[in-house]
Amino acid sequence: MEKSRLQVFIENLTQSILSILKILLLSKFRIKLPSAVKKDCVILGNGPSLKDFINDSNSFSDNKALFCVNFFARTDYYEKVKPQYYIITSPEYFVGEKKEDWTEDRMNTFQMIAEKTTWPLEFIVPRLAKKSSAWRDILSTNKNITIRYFNNTPIDGFRSLKHWAFKNNLGMPRPHNVLIPSILVGINMKFDNIYITGADHSWTRELFVTEQNEVLLSQKHFYDKQADSEAIDKNKNTPQPMFKGGSSDKRKLHEVLIKFVHSFKSYWELQEYAKKRQTNIYNITPGSFIDAFPRLNLNEHDK
Repeated sequence: MEKSRLQVFIENLTQSILSILKILLLSKFRIKLPSAVKKDCVILGNGPSLKDFINDSNSFSDNKALFCVNFFARTDYYEKVKPQYYIITSPEYFVGEKKEDWTEDRMNTFQMIAEKTTWPLEFIVPRLAKKSSAWRDILSTNKNITIRYFNNTPIDGFRSLKHWAFKNNLGMPRPHNVLIPSILVGINMKFDNIYITGADHSWTRELFVTEQNEVLLSQKHFYDKQADSEAIDKNKNTPQPMFKGGSSDKRKLHEVLIKFVHSFKSYWELQEYAKKRQTNIYNITPGSFIDAFPRLNLNEHDK
């Protein structure tokens, strides 16, 4: 049943009030992002298709700023593409991981960033990362790296409130994956055009339920078969449960699907906000499930 206007208004009002409270309690005012030094940028997601983009589309990235995310530094491609910006958003990197082997993987990622980065890099993370000094101690050994922060407070409610919070770096659409804050950072850095690649998001193809009612998902990445990344996301190319945060609690099917819903909805909110800020977002990922952004076929674009 379609909601009435009164229901929609009450929901937006309630969500707006809650969002204002979250801003006051969780967000820090006067957060400043770096200024864009180029007109366009490319955000490198970690989906399986990214490998083809890096190997086949080198010229497309010319004169564009590059963003990378998560485990990217632990691949051979990191030193090849030399991204200017690096974003990690998962709280487990900074506030404690309950799985010891995952903690080691995450610390190894910071170590790789510190060891490999021989060019200027803006490392952009949620403000809650300040609660941990371990990762900062590692990165501080490299003078090429500048650390920046953003508020990853989830904002819902009236459009005017959301756009005000987004513009002032006080919050963002629900950040259920690293691509969402990466896009918002790109918009607020005032890039003219943002190109998204490696954003396959084809999770529903890899989702199933066993006869024991266990929900399993294959989260495939472009680095899964790299010899130097055997320790990255162990067994992620085989079906695994989706856990809640850094805990050992497995998500039920409806919880997995709700997480997907919030992610895809956030992209539509970002597209609406980007139009207001006169930023173009293009999805250049072949076969991507993201339906919010205009598609751009690089094969046709180069002709």
